[in-house]
Amino acid sequence: MSGGKSINEINIGDRESVTVTLNEDNVKAFAEATGDYNPIHMDEEHAKGSQFGRRVVHGVLLTGIVSGILGTKLPGLGTVAREMDAKFSRPAFIGDTVTATVELTEKKERFNICIFKYTVVNQDGKTVVRGRAVVLPKIIQ
Repeated sequence: MSGGKSINEINIGDRESVTVTLNEDNVKAFAEATGDYNPIHMDEEHAKGSQFGRRVVHGVLLTGIVSGILGTKLPGLGTVAREMDAKFSRPAFIGDTVTATVELTEKKERFNICIFKYTVVNQDGKTVVRGRAVVLPKIIQ
């Protein structure tokens, strides 16, 4: 885990990525933390009858991976999220390996605001989530 960077220590185009293999424990922990026990995520028999044919990982779990990058890597420790928008393009499934990437696209120094675009792609290179995050990086001490 890297120390947080102030708005003056990061530049437009700076990027950071994390790769995660989604597993049963991730889905169970997310359901326990949020109370989202929707059977499309939790019940294989139910999910078989869905349009996807199998269980789908919670979409917001994927945006949580993005949040983890912003809060621990770029800008890093001390970062506070203000907004996150997401467009879910396709499902992610248990066993998929996803790579989440954030890229700084805009800085508003006067307000200490950084705007990032982000994507989450699966092991086949297909985008499952894309969006925008507005954060406050750490304050210069």
